[in-house]
Amino acid sequence: ESEEKYRTVVNSANDGIAILQDQVIQFANPRLAEMGGYTPEEITGRPFAEFLSPPELQRVHEVYSSRMAGDIVPGKYELHLHKKNGDFLFVEVNSSLIPYRNRPAVLIIIRDSTERRRTEKLKDSIFRISGAAISLDNLEDLFRSIHHVISDLMPADNFYIALYDQSLDLLSFPYFVDTYDPTPSSKKPGRGLTEYVLRTGKPLLASPEVFAELESRGEVESVGAPSIDWLGVPLNIDGRTIGVLVVQTYAEGVRYGEEEKNILQFVSNQVAMTVHRKRAEAQIKSQLLEKDVLLKEVHHRVKNNMQVISSLLNLQSRHVKDPHVLEMFKESQRRIRSMALIHERLYQSSDLSRIEFSQYLRNLATHLFHSYQADTSRIRLKIDAQEVLLNINTAIPCGLIVNELVSNALKHGFPEGRSGELDIDLRHVEGDGYVLQVKDDGVGFPEGLDFRKTETLGMQIVTTLVEQIDGRLEISRKKGTAFRLEFNELPRKKSS
Repeated sequence: ESEEKYRTVVNSANDGIAILQDQVIQFANPRLAEMGGYTPEEITGRPFAEFLSPPELQRVHEVYSSRMAGDIVPGKYELHLHKKNGDFLFVEVNSSLIPYRNRPAVLIIIRDSTERRRTEKLKDSIFRISGAAISLDNLEDLFRSIHHVISDLMPADNFYIALYDQSLDLLSFPYFVDTYDPTPSSKKPGRGLTEYVLRTGKPLLASPEVFAELESRGEVESVGAPSIDWLGVPLNIDGRTIGVLVVQTYAEGVRYGEEEKNILQFVSNQVAMTVHRKRAEAQIKSQLLEKDVLLKEVHHRVKNNMQVISSLLNLQSRHVKDPHVLEMFKESQRRIRSMALIHERLYQSSDLSRIEFSQYLRNLATHLFHSYQADTSRIRLKIDAQEVLLNINTAIPCGLIVNELVSNALKHGFPEGRSGELDIDLRHVEGDGYVLQVKDDGVGFPEGLDFRKTETLGMQIVTTLVEQIDGRLEISRKKGTAFRLEFNELPRKKSS
């Protein structure tokens, strides 16, 4: 009866149990057989070595021989066991010496440690990503490190990270590794699988069948080389989806399932927090750096220069006796202060490193019309500008150039109540190029006068600033005056 109870306990145990004698399996409980995909009868009577990987065969033989010789050996160790389907099973083995049928034998208790090791590996991946986030300042290096971590967890030869900027409604691909496709350019969200995950905020495992169904419903459209399996999980933070983490395979021998989806979801939480933190840190660093530059630029280049001009005008006005002329000097001082205020507003962007220049042009032109008390019923203002983001190194000189050209048109282009139109156009051309045009249909720039060699301060400033941005400025005198400036965005200044 006691033997029957013992057998019942052994046969219902959650761990695999076996008795080895002469390195042959003399007994195996159902759980051990189940772990390997066998029946107990299929493994009983076979050498234990048949279920070991070659590198572990020698180690197990040495442990077994030492134990049978009465030596003290570790009671617990880990092994890879062959399963019937050819896979390996990682197990934890506890062994002890027992008598069996009047002869020494080894009792082994085998526990499947696959899940434990997977959990440990996932936890380790989180620590590795956290460590990379601390040690790596460059986002590209961080994303490369994340790729390596994920590659240790699952097949990830084709891997990319897509990030979404809600303020610009722009999808970018800061890290993209793929067998067939090049890195996509930043774009407005479309109907690809990436955007589908972005819209739904839910993970998607898209086999060819799943993709075909989504495509038939108009949910997605084909983008890039067709993959066999496409697996994407959202990068969610504070209820918002800030990006998508994606792996895909083009080989039939590599397929993804729920296990891989769960792994990627687990890792994505840490990736989302890391990316969000890094972007916030980068934005703060950028703002602090640009604010430091801002103060120097505003006070040195704008306020000081404008104050010098204003002071000179003030000194000069002391020698003026005519009240009418004196009032003109005072008006000039007020206009200079007004222009200084415009340049200060140039720095009042939420992103101090880049300025949405088309809106700035509208604000600048409107302010100049007001400053010069231009009659808008007589002089029409027309602005046709594409949305263009310029860094501050390019925006400052361009803003000053526009300031001078518009001021010149308002002061000289429409004398004696002349009516007309002042047009400002801004276009992005191929590559990193831009074309800015300030045009009026007024009396026109004097024939034979070279604007590059004039004695006027305004045109001298324009010429200097055009050289500063390596631009090219041309003038047309047909039906008024048109200044056309071609330039490229200057590189950002690096902090010392």
